[in-house]
Amino acid sequence: MPYKNKEDKLKNSAEYREKNREKLKLGAIKYREKNKEKIKERRQSKLSYYKKYKPEELKLKYKNNSLKKRYGITFEEYNEMFNRQEGKCAICKIPQIEIKKVFCVDHNHKTGKARELLCQKCNVALSYFENYDSEPYIKYLNKHKEKLN
Repeated sequence: MPYKNKEDKLKNSAEYREKNREKLKLGAIKYREKNKEKIKERRQSKLSYYKKYKPEELKLKYKNNSLKKRYGITFEEYNEMFNRQEGKCAICKIPQIEIKKVFCVDHNHKTGKARELLCQKCNVALSYFENYDSEPYIKYLNKHKEKLN
């Protein structure tokens, strides 16, 4: 049966999966039973690959690839930024040791260029200021700042 659009096809396949849930589960179990040896061999080859590297090296390799892909910087460049900022968030100046999560790489969403490292709270707040008109927020804060003094 030809579909008019992708949504119809997805809807139909979702309906099929819902109606035939048990049948599909049995199929998956049969597949696993039939291909037990192949699955076991794949697991063994993955394990042997990972045993070649130390876990720290794998983490570093993953982190480096992730930073390069997302922000165009290496892990070394991340560490240089961290040291330049003396291990503190570029906005609120809270040290990394006081925060559970590692610093976010702040970057320009249009160019993708990395700027500085921020804590999670500052990164989220900055994204709101960047994506929306920040003038009303600034006026609001200034208005209430005067009342506090």
